[in-house]
Amino acid sequence: MFTLLGLATFLSNNQYGKKWAFGVIPDTQWKTEMNAPFHGTAIHTIDAINTEFVRQKVDFVIQVGDLVETPSAVAFQTRAAHNKALTVANIRFYPVRGNHDAMNYDVVNGDDKEMKKEAVAQFKQAFSGLPGTAGGGGSSPDLPGAAGLTYSFTHKGGKFICLDTFPLIDDGSKGGKAYTVGDYLPWIEAELKKDDHRFAFVFAHKNLLGQNHKDNLFGDDETNQDSQPETQNAFFSCLQRHGVRYFLSGHDHMYNRSRIASPDGKSEIEQIICGSAAHKFYLPEEPFLQRETPIAQELNRIGFIIVRVDGERIRFEYYSTEPFGAEPKTPTWKLRNSFDYGAIRMMPKA
Repeated sequence: MFTLLGLATFLSNNQYGKKWAFGVIPDTQWKTEMNAPFHGTAIHTIDAINTEFVRQKVDFVIQVGDLVETPSAVAFQTRAAHNKALTVANIRFYPVRGNHDAMNYDVVNGDDKEMKKEAVAQFKQAFSGLPGTAGGGGSSPDLPGAAGLTYSFTHKGGKFICLDTFPLIDDGSKGGKAYTVGDYLPWIEAELKKDDHRFAFVFAHKNLLGQNHKDNLFGDDETNQDSQPETQNAFFSCLQRHGVRYFLSGHDHMYNRSRIASPDGKSEIEQIICGSAAHKFYLPEEPFLQRETPIAQELNRIGFIIVRVDGERIRFEYYSTEPFGAEPKTPTWKLRNSFDYGAIRMMPKA
């Protein structure tokens, strides 16, 4: 274990001591604009946010799901095409699928396994070369169909774990096979035990606990936010033991930061619901569980997050602006919420 003095010396002598940042863009689905040129994705909002990511010189961008309203080849290709500014600036894009990327809600509530198989193939074609695939670097769980959909990668001392909990393969069931957090836990544990990072974050589309949606990362039952309690306890414990401080998600189309305890009360993590990057917003709705402690919230604005790494400290910055719609715009982004933590400690491997 490094002392703070030793860590400062370590940082000053290698790439980890240099300032750098990454961006997080939330849901970009847009139901009211399904025709060209939008195809169910908020292209002008994406362009405006990506322009700001380029201006602020982020190294890469992660999207926490719901890239499009309804999965199709043209929808995913449209979303990918509007990353041109990132590509030109050599900023890599890491998407995480959301429920709208995995199923068509106009088709029997999305319960069509052939359509879901097509959605996976269309997503992979639009966003090729992701970690866990050939030439993509990083890692994916050794589970059929998971490569490039659930994955991890490292960057300048950080590890970034992205989880896909939506149908990936045809296992003969009506809806197709979706892996659970429990399926991924051995891989998550193994990734966090590696000595290839100093800090780590975990990303997924669905929340640990939602402000509006009551389905979550552990189940679709909106009447039971404590579903799979043993898996929840193990997941929270794994993240806490390995020094993971923050879990970032989408799904709720609002910015919300809170501290959440595991069902058994033995572990906790801070969750950041990253906002909305489209013209769709939700309001908080009861019930709220007592194991969630609210910290900050903003509603009904378009926003994004930049995370800055500066030596021993990490700083989160949430920017937002008033909604704008079907016309291009150069908005004024305002810093609405920020916080930081440090010093960064070497990740415990025991």
